[in-house]
Order: sequence, then structure tokens, then C-alpha cells
Amino acid sequence: MAVVLMILKILGIILLCILGLLILIITLVLLVPVRYRAEGGYSEEKTAVHLKVRWMIVRVFGDFTKEDGLTMKAKVAWFTVYSMNAKKGEGTGQDHLIETESQPPPENAPATAEADVGNAPATAEGDAGNAAEAETPSEEDTQIFGDGKPEKETKEEKKARKQREKEEKKRLKEEAANAAAAPLEGEVVDEEDSGGAVRDKLDQTRDKIGSTMDKIAVKRNHIEQFLAKPFTKKTIERGKKLLIKIFKHLKPKKGHVDLTLGLGSAADTGMILGKAAMFYPLYGKWLFITPDFYYKRIEAEGEVKGRIRLGALAMPALIFYLRKDTRRTIKLAKKI
Repeated sequence: MAVVLMILKILGIILLCILGLLILIITLVLLVPVRYRAEGGYSEEKTAVHLKVRWMIVRVFGDFTKEDGLTMKAKVAWFTVYSMNAKKGEGTGQDHLIETESQPPPENAPATAEADVGNAPATAEGDAGNAAEAETPSEEDTQIFGDGKPEKETKEEKKARKQREKEEKKRLKEEAANAAAAPLEGEVVDEEDSGGAVRDKLDQTRDKIGSTMDKIAVKRNHIEQFLAKPFTKKTIERGKKLLIKIFKHLKPKKGHVDLTLGLGSAADTGMILGKAAMFYPLYGKWLFITPDFYYKRIEAEGEVKGRIRLGALAMPALIFYLRKDTRRTIKLAKKI
């Protein structure tokens, strides 16, 4: 009996240690913040960004420059677990193209070139003779198509050409009118049948449109009833507050960013600044905008720091989801 109690005691201690370890890990994950820091600048000539993320013993470094591309490295304690160095233009095959273009010509190239040059006059003369014979039009072709030389059109010829075009258009209109009138004269029964088929199709289309409109009206009525429920209104209000809280937590806590903004037009620049001023309380402490009403340019330079606690995001979201009103709202929304 004492042996059994000893085994149970050891198993209990092991389970308590595992449980305590799990609680410690969960607490660290929820409470230890993820710290980030980003600094860099942007302009038409230069773009550079340096990013550093740190969470407990995990560190991630990232660098991006317009000339060198992206470099990233991740470390756990003092050990590198991931490394990437993607240089700009790497793997494009440009070096292979350059080497191909710079290859020397073969040894028999001069002889071949000389032979081609020697045969060039005879070949050219033969080709010229054949081309002259092929391009010489016959008398009949000359009468129909002309000799290929542009001739100035006289007033009488221009008048006659316009008259012929007018008569041709008139003839085509008469033929189209006769073709449209032929079924009316000879096939009255077919017209009635085709008219009935058209009416049937129109009725079917009208029925489909009516059915779709009825479905839309029913869906709209369900949505209005859903939004009118008291618990739905409370859930929407709590959701708005939760989103505002999450955004405040995610935004940088410290930083300084200088932004020079110019759109090439004083009116457009002023309009953008007016819209940005609506959100001034959200960025006014760390973002400083300098307008340029004369030139078109966008330049930025600065540094931001912040931290994100997963617990500060997970706990409010979990409380929001566990509320009775939220679960009733989700259940009703699935039925719409």
C-alpha cells in the first residue's frame, strides 16, 4: 500500500509540475510584449528600411534597401535559425546574356563573309531582275488597278465618284428594306408564332425578375429585423469599442515620422491634407506632415517603436465572444 501511495504521490507531483509549466508558458505568451522598432526613409533616389522585432529570446532582424534588396535573419537566443539574403536582380540571367553577346566569331567567319560579299552583286542583280519582272503589271491590271503611281483626281472624276457612291448606298438601302418587308408579305403565320415566342420569353424573364426581387425583399426584411434586435445593437456597440481598443494598442507608442507631401497641385494637396486632418488625434503625436503646394514629391523619414501584448488583445476578444448577447447575435446572423 505504501508503494502505491508513493507512486501516486510522484505522479501527482509530475502532473502539478506540468500544469505549472503550462500556466507559466501561457502567462509568458500573454503578458510578455512583442517589441518592434522600425526606422528608415523613402524618396525617389533612396529607399531604406530597418526592422527589429524582439519577443523573449526570439529576435528577428530585417533590412531592405533599394539597391541591395531584402536581408532577413531570425535568432533564438544566440543561434541563427533563419537567414535570407535576396539581392536585387539575382537570378535574372543577365550575366549569361552578356557572355553570349561577347563570344568571339568562329574562325571561318571571314571566309564566309568574303564569299557572301563576292556573290552579292550577282545575286542582287538576279533578284533585281526577277523583282522587276514580277512587279511589272500587265496592261489589263494597269487598266483596272492603275500603274501604282498616285494621280491627282480631277473635279469631274471626283463628282462622278461621289455620284456612284451615292447610288450604291441608295441601292443597298432599298435591298435592305425589301429584305425586311418580305416576311411581312409572305409569312404572316410565322410572324405570329415568333411574336408568341417572344412574349413567352418576356413573361419568363419577368417572372424571374419578380422572384429575385421577392427574395431580395425577404432578405432585406430579415436584415432589418436582425439589426432591430436589442441584443444585436448592444453587440455592435461593444464590437466598435473593441476595435477602437485594439487599434489603440497596435499603434506605435513612440516615434517620429516626417512626411513631405506634394501632389503637384495645390488643390489636390490641400484636399488630401483636409481628409488626413480628420484622423489627427490618432497620429498627431508621432506623424508630422509638411505640405508642398508647388512640386510633386513624397518623402518620408523617421523611426517608430511599439509593443504588442497578446493578452491585451486576446482577453477582451474572449470576453466579447463569451457574452450571451454576442453568441445570440452570431447564432441569429447564421440564419439570415
